[in-house]
Formats: sequence, C-alpha cells, structure tokens
Amino acid sequence: MTLIRRPSAFTDVVSLRDAVDRFFDDRFMRTIWPLNGDHAVVPALDLFTTPEAVVAKVALPGVKPADVDISIVDDFVTIKGSFTEEKETKESGYVQKELSTGTFERSFSTPTAIKPEKAEAVFKDGLLTLTLPKSEAVKPQHVKVVAG
Repeated sequence: MTLIRRPSAFTDVVSLRDAVDRFFDDRFMRTIWPLNGDHAVVPALDLFTTPEAVVAKVALPGVKPADVDISIVDDFVTIKGSFTEEKETKESGYVQKELSTGTFERSFSTPTAIKPEKAEAVFKDGLLTLTLPKSEAVKPQHVKVVAG
C-alpha cells in the first residue's frame, strides 16, 4: 500500500504568514517613514514591574549615553535621542545598508504611579535600563496576622 500526500492550500498560507512575520520582524529597532521623507526610529522596549519599581529596558545599540534624553511628566516617560555613524561614507559601493542614523523616540505610560525624582537610568552594552520607583501609595502594604 502506498500513501500519497496531497498538497494542501493551508500549508501555503502558513508559510506565507511566516514569510510576512519574518519580513516585519523587529528585534532591535523599527523604522517609521513619515510623509515628509525623514524617518524616525522607534527602539524596542521591555516594560515590567517589581514590588518596588517599574523597570523599562530599551535597546539602543550604537547610541552614546550622552545622546539620550529622558523626560518624565506625571506617569508618562519619553526617551529621545540621536545616533550617527562614526564615519560618514559617501561611497556607493554598499551592497546592503541597514544601520540607521538619525533620531529616535519612544514614549510609554507607567502602569502605576511612580516617583520621577527617584528615577535611575543605567546604560550598558547598548541597553538602557530605567528604574522608576513606585509611589508609596501603590506599594503593597503587609499586615501581620496575630492569633486571637
């Protein structure tokens, strides 16, 4: 007995979806092209909470710490900056050029109230870690249970 496998249209759809996902995959940066022709880069962001703080990790490969500006208004954080190549090349011999230059901006709101004056930012190996301590009102309060 011989089994014959028939082609399925479903496998073609799944492979097309995988191809589109790979095309739009953005591990570090996403580039957005506004109508004016200039492009802005939106860095990747991980945002999570701990019992004491809200922590944001932002991927900024190739950016110098001096070129990063962080502003906090209420519970809304904006990270802006710019990055440039060390040496600007005008040669047309590129086969592929994907490293971006220009400005970047990423904004997000925190899930809980924070103390902006106590915020700490550490930049290491192209990763910005922003620690925003939670306000005392939102920290969990522990109540000791006594036997009665």
